[in-house]
Amino acid sequence: MLLDSINIIEIKDLNYAIFNYLFINKAKKYTEDFLKVKMWGTRGSCPASLNHQDLNILIPQLLEEGRKLGLTTIDEFETALRQDKLKKPLSVGGQTLCGQVDHKDQSFIIDMGSGLRDAGTAAQLKGQKEFTFFLTHLHWDHLLGLNFFIPIFIPGAKIVIYHGHTAAPQSVKKLFSQPFFPVSWEANPQHISIAAEVEFRVMKLYEPLKLGDVDITMFNLDHPGGSFGYRFDAGGKSVSFGVDSEYKRVSAKDLGRDLKFYQNLDLLIFDAQYSIAELVTKQDWGHCSPEVGVDLALREGIKNLLFLHHD
Repeated sequence: MLLDSINIIEIKDLNYAIFNYLFINKAKKYTEDFLKVKMWGTRGSCPASLNHQDLNILIPQLLEEGRKLGLTTIDEFETALRQDKLKKPLSVGGQTLCGQVDHKDQSFIIDMGSGLRDAGTAAQLKGQKEFTFFLTHLHWDHLLGLNFFIPIFIPGAKIVIYHGHTAAPQSVKKLFSQPFFPVSWEANPQHISIAAEVEFRVMKLYEPLKLGDVDITMFNLDHPGGSFGYRFDAGGKSVSFGVDSEYKRVSAKDLGRDLKFYQNLDLLIFDAQYSIAELVTKQDWGHCSPEVGVDLALREGIKNLLFLHHD
């Protein structure tokens, strides 16, 4: 993760990262016209939580970091932990992919992985009733959070899902069907059904969609079954979601029409599931490595990278 020209408001772990674009040339001048990115889920393929064995490995490492800082009491250690002064986080992204981009009073959610559950809880606390989703592709790890997204069960809530897959509506609706899930999509006297109004809208590749002051453009990624990235532009700032993708096309020539969606970005969210050594044995698995993202960033003037989709 490269961070140079953005202000990090909070990073508790890679599953809870907020980036606020408030600065021009690193001058600390706050404005209302910024993009805020929050990741509710960053893990790839399958959700995972810390287990007892993980904690047995982690706790001695944290204690050693505390010793290096000169901490001598439990109270000092607890304070350092709460203030994120220790180098190693308690956890690193247990939820599958779900991101959020905010601009002024607008909010957009990218993908519906298991991290969407926490996003729904936060939205309920704020009383939010309307939601705009952008779907990259239809693999399970990017869909499985919708069943546990509280607002979909609330009357009066409205959800618009933008997508590029013709099979998206039927695939999403299938999540709410017997015997896989007890709540049905359509009204059914024999089963509980969702209560929110849900609308699917097809996006056109490479054609900007303007929602308020934000321009959102869908572009192609390299992933089995097809996957789409999204670039958000507002207030002179830009962020692209480039997950899931193997980045088989990485040269300017091979990227073709997709090249401009990487150029001069403030932030690229990049698929970095494998090390470069692992990538050699994972051809056609649909994921990439950090080194490829760094090369792309240096070549195309990308200011910051956020690596996601780890195992």
